[in-house]
Amino acid sequence: MVFDAPGADTTAADFNGTFPGSINRAGVITGYYTDAAGTAHGFLRGPNGEYTGFDAPGADLKPGDYNGTVPDSINDLGVVAGFYIDSNNFEHGFLRSPEGKFTAFEVPGASGYGTTPIAINPEGAVVGYYTDATYAFHAFLRRPDGAFATWVGPGECTGNGSQGCYGSGATNINAFGAVAGGYSDSSGNFVHRGFVRDVEGHLKTFDAPGAGAGTDQGTGCPGCAVGLSAFGAVAGNYIDANSVSHGYLRSPDGSFVRFDAPGAGTAAGQGTGCPSDCPTSLNESGAVMGSYIDANYTLHGYFRAPDGRIVTVDPAGTLYTWSSGMNDRGQITGYYLDGNYVYHVFVRVPD
Repeated sequence: MVFDAPGADTTAADFNGTFPGSINRAGVITGYYTDAAGTAHGFLRGPNGEYTGFDAPGADLKPGDYNGTVPDSINDLGVVAGFYIDSNNFEHGFLRSPEGKFTAFEVPGASGYGTTPIAINPEGAVVGYYTDATYAFHAFLRRPDGAFATWVGPGECTGNGSQGCYGSGATNINAFGAVAGGYSDSSGNFVHRGFVRDVEGHLKTFDAPGAGAGTDQGTGCPGCAVGLSAFGAVAGNYIDANSVSHGYLRSPDGSFVRFDAPGAGTAAGQGTGCPSDCPTSLNESGAVMGSYIDANYTLHGYFRAPDGRIVTVDPAGTLYTWSSGMNDRGQITGYYLDGNYVYHVFVRVPD
């Protein structure tokens, strides 16, 4: 099934359209669409096809500023977490209740680009990253009571993105409050390392077997969200010494399973996963969803069943496919670029 949010610009060659971010167990999808002026607006789509559009209070809606509202995650209670961009190009976190009430928030000390929530759990705890006055990235947790925790990884690099350092980011949180994410180290190569943070705040780092130690290699990648189960299994990607990406599934006991999507390329910058900013989802059945890059550097979606079978997830007519999220029923949502250079939402329902 494919669709466009009402109000989305579908003019050929505008590179606008509809971009889903998350799907909950009930099949409710949240994300954003861009209008003809390039402004982002939030939306919800229910399993019956009913839409709700919204803009966070304070979001810059001026045509040509390319700002607006960007929802990232929805929990099973229908609470949405995301960010909005104001007229100063600064990002603010927000929560939207099922009744449509907004709560804006900032991580203490946030400056630079601002606060970017990535994931929300059933209790309403939110994780993501923020930047400080030097534009350095740091992981954060906002608890349901509004209290914040921030941290850096052991041996984390200092500096900012312009210097090759992308610091740390928390990209998922489970129902029990455990957090997963990653950070770039201070080795000089900005090697990426994974972490799991327990509910008491203890940080355990990990490296996938086969992960490279060269420049921008390692476990995960900057901006790449990982999948996290209720019992602590983690799914993501690692980049080897040849700069090829591979998928991994890490069990709660720390053992790893490596996998590659059929059709994934084997040259630098190819493989299962991507070099930056592509999410991996893991549901409670053990299914994994993500993206892979083929030998022509074309992006495809994949679904890995609990028994290890992997299938490609590409809507008909796509130039490339981006898988955004998966729920515990195995429903996948994402977006694809068609031949007219317009982005559309797809939903894949398991057999």
